[in-house]
Amino acid sequence: MEKKNVFGRIASSFGRMFKRLFVAEKLSVLEEEAIQTPLKTIIKNFTRNRLGMIGLAFFIAFLLFAFVGSQLYPINLTYIELTNGDLPPGRGYLNVPASLKPQDIKKIVSGVSFSYALKNDGTLVRWGSEPNQKLANVSDYVLEIPEEVAKANIVDIVAGGKHMLALDDQGHLYGWGYYGHGQTTAPDNVQAELEKEDVKVDQMYASTMWSALVTSDKSLHIWGSSQATLNFKLTRQIRGHVEKVAAGDNNMIILLDDGTVRVIGEKSSEFFTNVPEQLTDGSIKAVDVAATNRNALVLDDAGNIYTWGSNQDRLTRVPAFEGKVAAITAGYKHFVALLEDGSVVTWGANELKQTQLPENMGALDRVYAGYFQNYGITKDGTLYAWGNRGYAFGSDEFGRDVLGRLIHGGRISLTVGAIATIISVIIAIIVGLSAGYFGGWVDHTLMRLADIFSAIPFYPIAVTLSYAIGNRMTQQARLYLIMVILGVLGWMGLARLIRAQLLVEREKDFVLAAKALGIRQNKIMWRHILPNVFNLIIVNITLGYASSILTEAGLSFLGFGVAQPTPSWGNMLTTAQQSVVIQYYWWRWFIPGLFVVLAALSANLVGDALREAIDPRENER
Repeated sequence: MEKKNVFGRIASSFGRMFKRLFVAEKLSVLEEEAIQTPLKTIIKNFTRNRLGMIGLAFFIAFLLFAFVGSQLYPINLTYIELTNGDLPPGRGYLNVPASLKPQDIKKIVSGVSFSYALKNDGTLVRWGSEPNQKLANVSDYVLEIPEEVAKANIVDIVAGGKHMLALDDQGHLYGWGYYGHGQTTAPDNVQAELEKEDVKVDQMYASTMWSALVTSDKSLHIWGSSQATLNFKLTRQIRGHVEKVAAGDNNMIILLDDGTVRVIGEKSSEFFTNVPEQLTDGSIKAVDVAATNRNALVLDDAGNIYTWGSNQDRLTRVPAFEGKVAAITAGYKHFVALLEDGSVVTWGANELKQTQLPENMGALDRVYAGYFQNYGITKDGTLYAWGNRGYAFGSDEFGRDVLGRLIHGGRISLTVGAIATIISVIIAIIVGLSAGYFGGWVDHTLMRLADIFSAIPFYPIAVTLSYAIGNRMTQQARLYLIMVILGVLGWMGLARLIRAQLLVEREKDFVLAAKALGIRQNKIMWRHILPNVFNLIIVNITLGYASSILTEAGLSFLGFGVAQPTPSWGNMLTTAQQSVVIQYYWWRWFIPGLFVVLAALSANLVGDALREAIDPRENER
């Protein structure tokens, strides 16, 4: 019986515990308050504040975005690609329209952020960045297909960086897109050649700043930037012998009808000076040529390839492969070789994944390489695409991904704000506690010191220190300097609040009792008084943190905070001082500005909710 009673009491105890945990009991207000600790009461009051919870959710999201995102989304701080500058938000550069069937494709060409397909029926299909008529005269956008081109029977197309050329079955040449160097319209002397009855266009070419074509008499005609037309001036020996052309920004490689090659253009470049001798003396017969902006690639009749030019991006290091090369092509900074068995070899720059082949790609029959986009079509009609998919938040003036810089810039801005806040809070606690507890000459001295710091104009001093000292520092040391400046010049308000609260707390009975027990003054101040003002400190930490974020953004915006190329939300806004950026490139200032505002607002909402949650009067509501 005794054992049964023991087991019965144990079972009854577990039953009551289960009931307390999982079955809601109706408690009186006094009972409910009695079982809640102060921390539970604060949490309850905070969670009832909807704005506070929204602010907390946003703040956590920003922390994850910056600190976790920077691990998942690495960037190269030294990377610059001016060709991709000021591209609008969009991730559809490789999104081939579903209506376009691979078997209907005759040719695919790509510019910086767009692609065109020429169909077998002579029509064009476009995809990539969205056309914007508003930016036609100031930006590098290719517009929609012109009406006269859509009505014509097109037989050939080429793409420059930001412009297009098309040729119809009547021999008429069309050009559209960015025309800053006149590259979309053939000059009068070229038009005169095309009007001759015995002259037709065999091939067309386009680069970032120029356009060219080879006529049926094997003559090459070039127009566009003055630098291009000056550097690409042809000699009499080349006229009438041009088979094919490939070119970069300042040089051109020409395949002649005798199988040799010639290079013209900028004579000081490695593209011009390092041409293999066997390609110019006739000992090797070249059958195809390709070129990036600074490197050349030649295919001979035996399937061997030769490359030379700049050592950047590892373009002169041809990877080992087995098999014979059937065709070669090139993007802006990468080469693509199609082997006879349908496999593909790529090498060169890969910042935009232009050399990263799709997994499980089948044997290709054709391959098309553009600036940063690539397309391959298999014999069974499957289309593969790889390369730059676009920029979710657009690109800046240097062609850098705004999203990546926002992620890493957020880590800098949030860290600078946090460390600066910690520094200012530590100083404020020491000064405020000492002034409020000891009073007398200590109070007067510390408060006059606070008055002196308050009289210092913050931005002039911060700018002066940053300019005078920061330019001789590394970027890491410069960040530390900004944190110290923000912390040392931002403690005065909180110190006064702590002092005022201490003047009230030190007169209470528990302080008198502690003194009567002989407890030392420093222990009374730190272990007994400080916890009673800690709620005030916590609230001001959140509010001060928001202020630090805004201050860092302001300093960086003025150019005296975090220095480029290291990103911060503030220095990403620096270019917003230019009217053309505000008017046309909204993503370069609106998105970073929005992140600064939302981060500061979320910290303020959390601080305000904490203030209300800690206030005992909230319990009465």
